[in-house]
Amino acid sequence: MQPGKIQKNNLKTLVREELENYIHHLDLAASNKLPREETLAKMLGVSRITLRSVLDDMAAEGIIFRQQGRGTFVNPVFFEINVSFNPVMHFSDMIRNSGYEPHTEIIYQREETAEDEIARKLKIPQKSPVLVCARFFYADDNICAMTTDYVPEEKTGPIDLTLLKECSDSIFYYIYKKTGHKIVCDKVELDVADSREVSLLHKHLINHGRKDKPYLLLNGVNYTEDNEEILYSREYVDTSILKFSQIRKRSISYEEKKRGRNKRT
Repeated sequence: MQPGKIQKNNLKTLVREELENYIHHLDLAASNKLPREETLAKMLGVSRITLRSVLDDMAAEGIIFRQQGRGTFVNPVFFEINVSFNPVMHFSDMIRNSGYEPHTEIIYQREETAEDEIARKLKIPQKSPVLVCARFFYADDNICAMTTDYVPEEKTGPIDLTLLKECSDSIFYYIYKKTGHKIVCDKVELDVADSREVSLLHKHLINHGRKDKPYLLLNGVNYTEDNEEILYSREYVDTSILKFSQIRKRSISYEEKKRGRNKRT
């Protein structure tokens, strides 16, 4: 199989999609080496500058690696990762990739006034109206995550309950349909929270005969293509079910440091 030529705008995104599709169809057990850059660029119908920019991004994420004088290779370890911090998938996709059947339960969807932390994160005035959506995510019959999303109404307009119902699985679709903006990245702070400290989660676990336990807490601000804060999320994740993995690029100097010696005078 060869990747098809790109015919549309937004080249980097389209090149990335076509290249990832090409990689998924490779027999990595036989060979994980990619064609030379000039060959790939010709196959895709784009410039080497555009292709190199995409390859740089993929190398930074650990999808590919380069060896001086040998070429560019696909990292097979990357494709063994079911759930990764980067890039981020919907929880339903994470659950499915981990071998479970996903199910979503909406706890509530309502308007509230933004508490100080939420207003600061979203850069909106305090007490501004925000749409708050709380959900439980299940892996088969097990609770694996609880999320609470905060969407500023001054940036998305009044709550549309009909649209919310249509987009019940993902707040990202709701925001896109309301504003036309896509969420392209987030900035996340990692912490640990005991479920006994989260009343809604604690109550739900007890009602379902589950024991309290520590959860991974992800506090994240999500940004649009215009780098505007559009969503703040608190996500509590059971890492015994969703096991996050990440390939990290090491930046370590192996040169021996010269140490100065004190001399007596």
